[in-house]
Amino acid sequence: MATRNLKHFFAPHRVAVIGASDDLTKVGGTVLRNLVLGGFRGVVYPVNARRESVQGIACYANVASLPHPPDLAVIATPASTVAGLVDELGTAGTRAVLVLSAGFREAGKEGQELEAAVRAAAARHDGLRIMGPNCLGLIVPGKCLNASFAAAMPRPGRVAFLSQSGALCTSVLDWALEANLGFSHFVSVGNMLDVDMADLIDYLAADPQTEALILYIESVTDAREFMSAARAFSRSKPIVAYKAGRFAESAQAAASHTGALAGVDAVYAAAFERAGIVRVFDVDEMFDCAELLARQRVPQAARLAIVTNAGGPGVMATDALMDRQGLLATLSPQTIAQLSTFLPAYWSHNNPVDILGDAPPARYAQALQTVAQDEGVDAVLVILTPQAMTDAAGTARAVVEAASKTSKPVLATWMGGPAVRAGVEILNRAGIPTYRTPEQAVRAFLAGRSGS
Repeated sequence: MATRNLKHFFAPHRVAVIGASDDLTKVGGTVLRNLVLGGFRGVVYPVNARRESVQGIACYANVASLPHPPDLAVIATPASTVAGLVDELGTAGTRAVLVLSAGFREAGKEGQELEAAVRAAAARHDGLRIMGPNCLGLIVPGKCLNASFAAAMPRPGRVAFLSQSGALCTSVLDWALEANLGFSHFVSVGNMLDVDMADLIDYLAADPQTEALILYIESVTDAREFMSAARAFSRSKPIVAYKAGRFAESAQAAASHTGALAGVDAVYAAAFERAGIVRVFDVDEMFDCAELLARQRVPQAARLAIVTNAGGPGVMATDALMDRQGLLATLSPQTIAQLSTFLPAYWSHNNPVDILGDAPPARYAQALQTVAQDEGVDAVLVILTPQAMTDAAGTARAVVEAASKTSKPVLATWMGGPAVRAGVEILNRAGIPTYRTPEQAVRAFLAGRSGS
């Protein structure tokens, strides 16, 4: 059914929480709290047969007693109750059901039978869509919708994140809050009984708030549909994926918590390449790509200029760029001549632009502005190493000001620890993707660029 009725998951007016609780250690309690405290602007219906009110909100005994059919129903009750609830919701007119409950096919034969019963119940109601089961839930920050049992909600952003691991979702959310990054949609897909990755990719391809997509994948249920959706998405927007379960042992581990089987990794590698998906191979790299895509619009071309106060890190960045088939921008004679008017006589006279170890903030800013104006440059990486005379925070402020005067992506690498921390915080607050090493920055730039 592809995108049919998916809008009810992401833009509901009425949300029912079935299994709502006063106990915040329970899933139903956390979901209700997240919906209310997150600022959801619609109506929330707690459903609990044993309560008159939950968390101070009037409660309903069952689905039939709700004053209006909910657009979205969130189920947080035992697996054995879910099929019956889906049938009741379908009869009431609800067409989007988010099942957080675990204990389905990931739990063995009995769970498989329960999942089959849920599927059969849904099939009795035309157009009823199910997300999950066995998932963390979904978040749409731009609509203040937190229909999950995550601890917090990120700010609105341009990148969607889809994951088959709920636990990884919580880690990504925590990292995003610390890094001040936002998401357009944040979805834990669980067992994908009905709504799968392909459906969501198709939906997000048409979403104007989503400009890039990050996937955590353990298995693909319908390869043909997935490939079609990914190819269509990647024609206009970057798509980056971390595929877990690359080896027999890790694939078996993945199956133990999702109930799905993972295929041969070489098949996934070939499919990703054909679909225009950029593959990353560790969580750090996934985070790096997410940071870049969330903060910058990455150009299709990959001609990178490097501005640095130390020759070594410039060489490291160049090595990383060449190793991944990137392009080191060739500076025009006019740019080199202009740089020579204000840089010390011993500057590198080439790209990387080594502005020397004593570079003050103003020199960084002027070099960045000059290089960014070169038509042969698509993006600029600014590198700082903390030498005795270096003003890491002052340079960060100067880079932020200079970056605001160009439409080209600007990345930063502030190398070090406590000596550069204040500068890193300034860059992060300004929305400039900042990395610990040149290799990280280059890797993120090329991954994001390849997916565009």
